[in-house]
Amino acid sequence: MEESNEDKRPALYLFTPLSTFVRPYFERLLPDYRITDEPGEAVSAVMISSIDIYDVESGENFNELTPLKQDSEWAAAERTYTETCADHSLQPTILRCAPIVCTGMAGWPREMAEKIYRGTYLGVSGNEARRSVVHAVSLPDAALAVLNSGETFNVTDTIDPTIPMLADAFAWRIAQKRIFSLKPKWYRLILGKKKFDAASRSLTFSCEKLRSRGDFNPVSTVDYLKTHVYDENSL
Repeated sequence: MEESNEDKRPALYLFTPLSTFVRPYFERLLPDYRITDEPGEAVSAVMISSIDIYDVESGENFNELTPLKQDSEWAAAERTYTETCADHSLQPTILRCAPIVCTGMAGWPREMAEKIYRGTYLGVSGNEARRSVVHAVSLPDAALAVLNSGETFNVTDTIDPTIPMLADAFAWRIAQKRIFSLKPKWYRLILGKKKFDAASRSLTFSCEKLRSRGDFNPVSTVDYLKTHVYDENSL
């Protein structure tokens, strides 16, 4: 009797409207699931959303009750996802991720890495501002921890590194590039108050709800960048 080649793994509907670069991590790190874009064939659903949905620009330890930017693209995407899940009887689990660090990343982490690569990055000396981030390798574990909960969770690496720590990690990853910095008064004078404020403000989010609900132990983004051995099989 001829053996069937049909993939019989349960299908996971992965909705990544603005972060398609995370999909390979789910396909690699969740081998027991078939990742799909078709909700009609799925038994579970996860959306990769963003902490950019929150109506905050600075501060620390914001949780899932933080006010939202209701007119943002992320809010619109979450509404679309929730409606799609309802149409297909799926629980609409949402992961609001801190800026994701990985191959193909977007947003300010990518901008930082590109400036460091070009040798144009300037840091603020003594900067103690912290930012929540998460590495993409931690996202499949986050999804598994709360799969089918139908709830919304912030996702960070729980470390909230300082901006200089993250810049140093990118520099190490990019052939140990050198980081240049200016004293605060010179940074403000040369680059302007707006850029100084953006470079020296903290913005961190609580991942406590997720960690209290499941077995989630994310990697340190900084440590991963500085210690992971990249080869032809790495993502």
